[in-house]
Amino acid sequence: MTDVLTDLNAFVSDSEPWFRQALQRLVEQPTVSPGVSDFSAIVAGVEVARELLEATGASVEVVPSRGTPALISRFAHPAPKARLVIYNHFDVQPATAANWEQDDPFRFEVREHPEREFLYLGRGTTDDKGPALCALRAAQWVAQHELPIEVVLLWETQEEIGSPDFEDILEARRELLAGDAVIVSDTIWPSAAHPAISTGLRGGLLASLSLRTAAAETHSGLTGGVARNPLRELAGLAAAIEGAKFWRDGALAPSAEEVESYMRTGFDAEYFRSSHQLERLESEVPLEMMLRLWARPTFEVHGLVGGYVGPGIKSTIPGHGELKISFRLVPGQDPDEVLGRLREFAAGFNPDVEVVGLGSFEPYQCTTAGRVHEAIVHGMREGFGVEPALVREGGSIGAVPKMARVLGVPIHFLPLSLPEHGYHAPNERFDWKQAKGGIASYVHTFAKLASA
Repeated sequence: MTDVLTDLNAFVSDSEPWFRQALQRLVEQPTVSPGVSDFSAIVAGVEVARELLEATGASVEVVPSRGTPALISRFAHPAPKARLVIYNHFDVQPATAANWEQDDPFRFEVREHPEREFLYLGRGTTDDKGPALCALRAAQWVAQHELPIEVVLLWETQEEIGSPDFEDILEARRELLAGDAVIVSDTIWPSAAHPAISTGLRGGLLASLSLRTAAAETHSGLTGGVARNPLRELAGLAAAIEGAKFWRDGALAPSAEEVESYMRTGFDAEYFRSSHQLERLESEVPLEMMLRLWARPTFEVHGLVGGYVGPGIKSTIPGHGELKISFRLVPGQDPDEVLGRLREFAAGFNPDVEVVGLGSFEPYQCTTAGRVHEAIVHGMREGFGVEPALVREGGSIGAVPKMARVLGVPIHFLPLSLPEHGYHAPNERFDWKQAKGGIASYVHTFAKLASA
């Protein structure tokens, strides 16, 4: 197997023009998650992606669902020693130019960088089209060298809206997607200085808390002190939820081995703060920050709607308010149970509040044993030159527990993105240093499995 890898460094280095061109083609397709209205941009982007995948020699199928389709491409082998599904998503978050350095977030740009070599700018570069191309390029290398590995690439188009129809695709192509494991490349290293492998995802619960106390707004000079103020009452409910236990119950604490691995990441509080453009933090103690980000549930308020929001002040009392909230949940917690406990808590605090669940994601904890996990650790060590740390991921990927349930295989992670790449944020980017390390990591992972 060492002999077959002799040309890998040259192959990876020579891949930059291909990577740049392919990423440009994908990024300039504005494949924004469509919600329930318009699928045309996704469908047009899928056709461009199909052409790109077919050009690599893979067999490609566009699989429909009740919503938008998925792409499944296959690099087959007659006698594989391992069969892997590599999951990425092709849809992206919305982007408006007003918040970006670029005039158009869907116009691909390349800038030279002294450390990262090239920066690739545009919506979708790191989440998740750049990492998808790393896996594709590595699968192409495996096929060209006839390694006894079968690679199936699964590109979803609904991840950013919670994968509502993804199970249609999994059920319809269950046999094609059967294999030893799924590898997901849609998570982030804690630091550019140290590679990391995600071992778990937080789940999530989204909800709306509404309160109506009057048919219309009223003048505070005429009704203040007698009229109920729904915004004040909802703010009080939010404060009470923050101090409650119900959304913390059941959380599985990380093991001592997990915490020890967190400490090897080189997590830096200032790097984290500046990468996410934060001005104030809840904590600046690195271990406490890591535990809060990866291993503990959270409660967040995303919006308080109602009343006057224009310039200056208008001294009226609104008749209606709405609180938009979410919980990030960790392994050991069930989103449906938390929603039930939220309803009970809100009813006890203020029985006039209406609680509506707006969606949920299950948490997921993956195995850190077995030959696929060992191959990923080996692959990232070879690809980036450093032993990767094992961490959990603070975010949620709705597709992951669905794949685990429908396909009945373990899910593993091979992260390539960095905090400064701007997941879901303005000025999103990916870089060639991460891309070439990612291609090499995938190849070494596949080669390790082929030699077993």
